[in-house]
Amino acid sequence: MGKTRLTLALLVLVSLAPALVWAADGAANSAQVAKGQGVYETYCVNCHGPELQNNTGVAFDLRRLRAGEHQRFVHSVLNGKNAMPAWKGILSNDDLNSLWAYIRANAYP
Repeated sequence: MGKTRLTLALLVLVSLAPALVWAADGAANSAQVAKGQGVYETYCVNCHGPELQNNTGVAFDLRRLRAGEHQRFVHSVLNGKNAMPAWKGILSNDDLNSLWAYIRANAYP
């Protein structure tokens, strides 16, 4: 019974934190980045602006997100933050992962 619970717990964790598809050099694959750009242009560009930044300072400059801030990103996107709406139920895990890949591919070094 303990082994079954452990397996179930691992399955739950994996489903809650889907992995990005990364190339051997640590970069997201180009298909995922391209899909993320499409997600960004559909859902994010109106507030966050072109090239991940809004020059008016109203929305967070997404180029500032660091690799270690993935959970912060997911939480903010799914649940909303300040004036940002929640996208839970609208964006899929694949959309989120692709969006993250696009942001990281265009983030500050």
